[in-house]
Amino acid sequence: MNPVLIRRSAGPQVRVAAARRVLVTATLVLAGLASAATSYRVRPGDNLTVIAQRAGISVAALKAANPGLRDADQVQAGKTLSVPNRQLPGQPHRVRDGENLTVIAHDHGLSLAQLLRANPQLDADRPLRAGVTVQIPGRKAAARLPSPGGSAVRSAASRRTPTATVRTASIRVSSAPSASGWLWPVAGYRFISSGFGERELDGEHEQHYGVDIVAPPGTVVHAARSGRVLESRADFERGWGWTVVLEHPDGWITRYAHLSANLVKAGEQVTRGQPVGRVGSTGRSTGPHLHFGTYLRWDPKDPLALY
Repeated sequence: MNPVLIRRSAGPQVRVAAARRVLVTATLVLAGLASAATSYRVRPGDNLTVIAQRAGISVAALKAANPGLRDADQVQAGKTLSVPNRQLPGQPHRVRDGENLTVIAHDHGLSLAQLLRANPQLDADRPLRAGVTVQIPGRKAAARLPSPGGSAVRSAASRRTPTATVRTASIRVSSAPSASGWLWPVAGYRFISSGFGERELDGEHEQHYGVDIVAPPGTVVHAARSGRVLESRADFERGWGWTVVLEHPDGWITRYAHLSANLVKAGEQVTRGQPVGRVGSTGRSTGPHLHFGTYLRWDPKDPLALY
């Protein structure tokens, strides 16, 4: 006679332990899904197809993130949806004159360590030559969705309050142009929450190529000098939020980031002191402030040295 294998049923303690493991796993999965999504409040006239197309995802992905949805064509105004973040593919980047690894990493919403892992042939201690190709790895990016007020909605990850070195400007600035012709972009506000140079953000060391000027949301941001608008857009992929970039005649470039509103369009000619945006907290931001960056042929320079 062949032996018969008799399986004993699991005891109560074993079943409880297994149930706990399942519950913990489900909790972690749901937490991961929540952190990889953007909240969006449906506006009148919206439907799932329009929202999905605007966010750069499929309707199927949108419905999967919102199990309670039934109709792909109708969704109630005022309802809050969870919109999955987009997966951006990797891409090559051709190095421009004056760029370095830290600038490239920051411009693409990466840490220096992430960029170096994708380019093991590069040495962080050696300067980059213009024309060299750097590989930008694939990454998650917040969905491209406007809020009811016109600014983009940030993902849960971008709403975290990063830890950063806080410094106060050691100079006094005014709304009058400096001797070199530079105008302070936010009249009446001179508190610098994060200065130019090395800092620690979210536990990682990075170079901060600009200064963060604290001011109330909606405060008018003025062009520091006359020039042409290179960019005026929502740049959440690189963490800038709503950003304006101006090109000036003598090789200088200025960036005004984390805005709540852009007041100029790409290609437009602006004069010194002209309003170009309003202070906000969009993108990778610690709170309402203006990130003001200055570059000489894309080589980052400390803005405070110009005043």
